[in-house]
Amino acid sequence: MVAKTSDVLKLFSPGRILLPIALGLSIVGYTLYEEWMRSDLPTREVLDRFAWTSRSILWVAVAFLMMVLRDFGYLWQLRILTDRRLEWRTCLEIILLWDFFAAVSPSMVGGAAVAVFMLVKEQVSIGRSTAIVFTTVFLDQVFYTSLPFFASLFIPQSDIFAPLHHVRSELLGTSMMVGFWVAWGGLVVYLLLLIAALFVAPRWINGWLTRLFMLRMLRAWRSRGLHMVNDLLTASRDLRDRKWSFWFQVWLATSIAWIGRYLVLNCVLAAFSPMPMNVFDHLLVIGRQAVLWIVMVLSPTPGSAGVAELGFSWLFGDFVPAGIALGLAILWRLISYYPYLIIGVPVMTRWVRRVYGTDIRQPRIGID
Repeated sequence: MVAKTSDVLKLFSPGRILLPIALGLSIVGYTLYEEWMRSDLPTREVLDRFAWTSRSILWVAVAFLMMVLRDFGYLWQLRILTDRRLEWRTCLEIILLWDFFAAVSPSMVGGAAVAVFMLVKEQVSIGRSTAIVFTTVFLDQVFYTSLPFFASLFIPQSDIFAPLHHVRSELLGTSMMVGFWVAWGGLVVYLLLLIAALFVAPRWINGWLTRLFMLRMLRAWRSRGLHMVNDLLTASRDLRDRKWSFWFQVWLATSIAWIGRYLVLNCVLAAFSPMPMNVFDHLLVIGRQAVLWIVMVLSPTPGSAGVAELGFSWLFGDFVPAGIALGLAILWRLISYYPYLIIGVPVMTRWVRRVYGTDIRQPRIGID
């Protein structure tokens, strides 16, 4: 799972940053234009519905605070997982760079390999680094695979899934409802495999996966797959003897991070909803947002660019005035997604210079 230095540094190139921005905004821009044409609303009227008031400014400010809460949750989580051996500032750099790589990669890829690479460079052992990343992935999977059903305890599932029944996604080639269940089923299978490999039967899973990747048909993925199998076994040895107090703290930190992440969207909707949102409305938004995050996993685009914005407009269009849903989707992403693309480059530059003593990305002219 540890990536090569040269491969990691290539990920922080301007092209990797511009691609998701251009792709996402082009898809949303085209769809926004089509929506305005179909609505037959004058542009001025649409802009008037996007009016900034003291209420909207307050809610948007709270949305930024929720992003701070989200990052604090992951900071605390990383401090716990490293047994507090890394300073807060170092943890912040790793979290920001982890988020950057996740922003420029498809959702299914994520930033796991880069995270292990950075932790190893911070003098954390490979085994411990691998355990940290697998623990983070495991807890995230538990959170957003269970949340749709937890939300259904308070909100009828018919209300949560209502917008998906009539939406067809050209990107997925099928209905969003089918896309959701395919994504959710895949995540549950992956989660069960992680539980078995980390806690229940690590050696049995290790042997079974090793034999699987030795099949001729999987020869192209053999090397990477066998590395993953060994990483799982290494992580299992590190995690199985942890105390309940450790798991409670890590789960609390994970919950804080995800609650902050979810409430950003709630705040954006509350800023421009025609009427103040009540508790039921906020719970419904959380339930639908759980669906949105799972559908975004299917996106082949970097950082789910395009799919996230369109999914927002489909799922939450009934909370805001007609014609501004996609505009709010862009605002949501400007708060929760695009900042990591901008922050990634200067943070990477600082991190590389601190770890290597110089910016090794700069070309050097040798003297023969």
